[in-house]
Amino acid sequence: MKSDKMTARRIVLFLALAFIPPWILLFIYIAIYGKTTDGAFYSPVCALGMLAPAIANILTRIITKEGFEDCKFKLRFKGNVRYIVIALCFPIVSGYFTALAFAASFLPDCSIIDVFTKTDHIRVAATALYCVGVSFFGVILGFGEEFGWRAYLTPKLEEKMPFSAAIAVSGIIWGLWHAPLIVCGHNFGTDYSGYPYVGFVMMCISCAFLGSFLTALVKATDSVLPAALGHITFNNTTGAVSGMIFTYVVSENFTPSNSMVYPAVMISVISVVSIIAGILILKFGKRKTV
Repeated sequence: MKSDKMTARRIVLFLALAFIPPWILLFIYIAIYGKTTDGAFYSPVCALGMLAPAIANILTRIITKEGFEDCKFKLRFKGNVRYIVIALCFPIVSGYFTALAFAASFLPDCSIIDVFTKTDHIRVAATALYCVGVSFFGVILGFGEEFGWRAYLTPKLEEKMPFSAAIAVSGIIWGLWHAPLIVCGHNFGTDYSGYPYVGFVMMCISCAFLGSFLTALVKATDSVLPAALGHITFNNTTGAVSGMIFTYVVSENFTPSNSMVYPAVMISVISVVSIIAGILILKFGKRKTV
């Protein structure tokens, strides 16, 4: 019982430390610049916010005297290189399938065949590789979130509930953590029906499913680092790949709407790819020890 209470206290403390500082920064930003991503300090505020979950993990361990045993910081390369490759390929695959699904369903006079025949796939691949390369330099930001959500919150929730429920709950919490960013229009803009509440829901769904893939990477490698690399690569690459494909296949009379259709398609694709990839990793990817 004492252990259960301590786990609950650690979860509450972690969430307070992960949410309150970045939310205060963003609310101050909104008070100064308004609900926009164009303010002078938006990027630094976002970067600091992404580090908050990792700092919350560290401070919670220190304050509650938990220590740093099994903090999932080390990476064993032997047997785990394949998971790094998967983490890097996942965003590219998601970007391609997003473009395919959206083009075939919503672009006038366009089909999946058009996507393959009209797209300069060499240039798209070069763009994807560039984004992946940039991600290695920004991996500290992915680590900032993953060391909190996947290396601390999800395992703590697993002590209180089944594995699948822990992934769903941590994903919803992760999605809600983005609320001030969504208010600023970071993910979906501000000109859509149901702003910003529909954005909150969409982000929670996206994070819950994407979290299943990232959690599977942590489980398979016993390290948060592949998930951190996968996270920041996803941020940099998926939208860039799908967007570049659209430049080749979009028809001249097509006017992008301000609806949530494109984000909904992307989230649907991400959800399916995440679940399939996560299940395969957990089923066939037992971690090799050294």
